[in-house]
Amino acid sequence: MPKHKFHFPVLFWRPAEEFDSVVEPPFALIRRKWETTVFDLATLASRHRLHLPYQLMDVLLSRCNLEIRVEAEDLGQAVERLNSLFLGAYLVGASPSLAPFATSHSVNDYSGINSRDSESLRKDLLPDLQAGPSSNDITVEAWPVQLSLQCKVLPTTLGITVGQFKLAAGKAIRWMALEAKQPALKVVRDAALAAPLLPSLDQSLLHIWCALEALFPKVTTEVSFRLALYLAQLIGPAEAREVVFQRVRKEYNIRSKVAHGSHRGITQEDWERAWQLLLDAGNAIADRGGLPAEDDLLRELFSSEGGRVIANKAMEPTR
Repeated sequence: MPKHKFHFPVLFWRPAEEFDSVVEPPFALIRRKWETTVFDLATLASRHRLHLPYQLMDVLLSRCNLEIRVEAEDLGQAVERLNSLFLGAYLVGASPSLAPFATSHSVNDYSGINSRDSESLRKDLLPDLQAGPSSNDITVEAWPVQLSLQCKVLPTTLGITVGQFKLAAGKAIRWMALEAKQPALKVVRDAALAAPLLPSLDQSLLHIWCALEALFPKVTTEVSFRLALYLAQLIGPAEAREVVFQRVRKEYNIRSKVAHGSHRGITQEDWERAWQLLLDAGNAIADRGGLPAEDDLLRELFSSEGGRVIANKAMEPTR
């Protein structure tokens, strides 16, 4: 089947350096150049094919500085690839974000289209905008994707560099290959996409922990101990495994209090620590080339230097 190009306005992210576009097939990151007026979007609604209200597009585009282009056979595949790219971006340190809708053409193509459709109005546009396509040249189609008006962003990591996007694309391509071999890994990607969009910090944290627990399906007893042990070995390095172990037990204690109703209203810092634990696990899986089974992690642990020390420390109560 022929490849198509789908364009996804990305909310909240901003360019951290000068660039027009960065291409890493099947992805591209494109800087938004122009304001898109409500009249442009009304023209799309009347003369093109929109599957969502143009007024909603207008609201959402107010937070858009960048656009992701994805090559794919159809919209479904494009969204799957986009979701992997978001995970890849998070794994290299980008803030959570979202793409509320997809279009068949770039926002830079349909910005100014209302005036270009009128000979009398076209001349009032900037020269570069005058040269863009009119409704006689293109038919823009738009589809809803992640229609949300909120996202738990990390303000210090909203800027995206060229190098960061290239790393994110590489991570995404690697992750898609890993998911093809181990479909259970989709739980990590799904949690990374969904958790930042949940309105409640408490529920978002529990969603993150559901993904972490799903990585080790054989764990049904001594859950705190065994999850901490497996994650410490997965995430390691060897010299830091005890630190990771104690970190996981501490965070799991917060998760348990939220799940059992004894604690409500976690802080943003609590949520960010759980989020980072999910990303650390995702990076470890990507670096290892897959998720080892629980038994394999135990064999690694006890065959490695310091394995007995970690196991002994594991029996100490959480501070």
